[in-house]
Amino acid sequence: MNSIRITVECFGASQRWCGAESLQLDLNESADAGQALAALAQRFPDFAARRASVALAMGDAVIPADRRLRDGDRLALIPPVSGG
Repeated sequence: MNSIRITVECFGASQRWCGAESLQLDLNESADAGQALAALAQRFPDFAARRASVALAMGDAVIPADRRLRDGDRLALIPPVSGG
């Protein structure tokens, strides 16, 4: 089975939940963004508790969880934003 390596960029509170500004994930070559989230949830319990509220982006676009990933992709975690 072949694998791909992606970079996950953590923004806002997701940096705390994952313990880093960015990290590398090795996934099955047929992985989609939802599987990347599942892998992160397994590694980081704080992220797992908030997974459903995180948006995913690649480049300038928010992407759905079923978006297929390719080797070298950069996936951004966008946590909910609040302000006053």
